[in-house]
Amino acid sequence: MVSRYSIVQYVPNPIADERINIGVLAFDDNRVCVRFLSNWERVKRFGMEDIHFLKDFASRMEDAAADGLLFPGDSPNETSKQERLIRVAQNWFNSINLTEPRGSLDDVESLLADIADTCLLEPPEEPKPRDRAFAVQVTRRKIKNVLGDAAKDLVKSNYPLSGYRTKHKFDVVVANEKPYFAAQGISFEVQVKETLRDSIYWKNPDVKKCHPDFPLAIVTLPPNPNNSAYKRLEKNYNDITSMYSDLGADILTEDNIELWVKDHLKPIDNTTMEPI
Repeated sequence: MVSRYSIVQYVPNPIADERINIGVLAFDDNRVCVRFLSNWERVKRFGMEDIHFLKDFASRMEDAAADGLLFPGDSPNETSKQERLIRVAQNWFNSINLTEPRGSLDDVESLLADIADTCLLEPPEEPKPRDRAFAVQVTRRKIKNVLGDAAKDLVKSNYPLSGYRTKHKFDVVVANEKPYFAAQGISFEVQVKETLRDSIYWKNPDVKKCHPDFPLAIVTLPPNPNNSAYKRLEKNYNDITSMYSDLGADILTEDNIELWVKDHLKPIDNTTMEPI
């Protein structure tokens, strides 16, 4: 059975006749399928106007397709779908146009997917920056990977360790009857809050003052070079990690957590602090 397709286009200025593809329609004698853009930002910039009417049209066209119709207001009659669509393509003179249908030997679903991939240009989505919670999650997961299932219960969250002046909770601590090592997660893919920066600045030297040989790590997610604010974030990263390193913490990335953990999986002497 021959399938056919048409491109749904947005023409903000019919006189200029500049157009952008916003959807695709594929059909045969039995089925009608449509697909529209998922990201409308490029269309909004192209038309420089409110595009809610386009999204509304897309929704109504999807409803029509679900009922086997080609477009909003379509009425099945003795005229074929192809002829009805040709009339629309030749007579619609507004901001939304449909191209005259073209044939294909593909089935409707395959045709729709192929034409959508070719004609619907979606701007690439910018990856969301990974935040502190993600850094902590990575730290915990990597440590558990090294310990294995048999020892994963030794991994504690928000575990308190005693310092010279007070007790401090660390994101991830490996402890049995006593703690073996601890780690904090911090992301520089986002702007580091002063409260977090100062908290880590305070707790690490306070613990080290009591237990200078106790392993403490700061697991960092460095700034993303693709970030528009990369230079500022990179300077912030270098300044803060240098400061933490001077205070006795091991500065790690997600790529070397596991090696650091393996280096510290050994018995510790009696000078190590007792768990709280």
